[in-house]
Amino acid sequence: MTTTDDLRRTRPSRPRVVTIAVVLWAVWLVAGVLSTVLVATSDGLAGVGGVLTIALSLVIWAVVAAAVVLLLRGSAVARTVLVAVAALRAVLSISEGGPATALILLSVVAAVLLFLPSARPFFRRADAAGPSRASRQ
Repeated sequence: MTTTDDLRRTRPSRPRVVTIAVVLWAVWLVAGVLSTVLVATSDGLAGVGGVLTIALSLVIWAVVAAAVVLLLRGSAVARTVLVAVAALRAVLSISEGGPATALILLSVVAAVLLFLPSARPFFRRADAAGPSRASRQ
C-alpha cells in the first residue's frame, strides 16, 4: 500500500559531480556532432553509403543527447548508454590522435565522475529505497 510518506519521498538532490559530468558529456556531444559534420563535408562522402553513414552517426548522437538529458533525472540506463557509446567511439578513434585523444580523455573523466561514490545514490532506482513487494504483503 502506498502511503503519503512514500509519495513525499523524493530522489536525492543532484550531486555536484553529476552536474559537472553532464557538462562534460554535453561538450563531448557537441564536439562529436561537429566532427561528424566536418568529416562528412571534408571527406566528400558520396553515394548511398555516405548518406547512410552520416544518418546513422546523427541518430547515435541524438541518442547520446537524449541520454545526457535523462542523466539529469538520475537515469542509470542513460549512464550506461553514455559509457558504452563513449567506449565504442574511443575504440574507433584511438589511432587518430590529437583532438580525438582529448575527446577520449574527456569522456573517461565524465564517465568516472558518474561512478564516484558521491554520485551513485543519485542513480539508484526510486523504488529501491522503499520496502520490497514481499514485505508489504
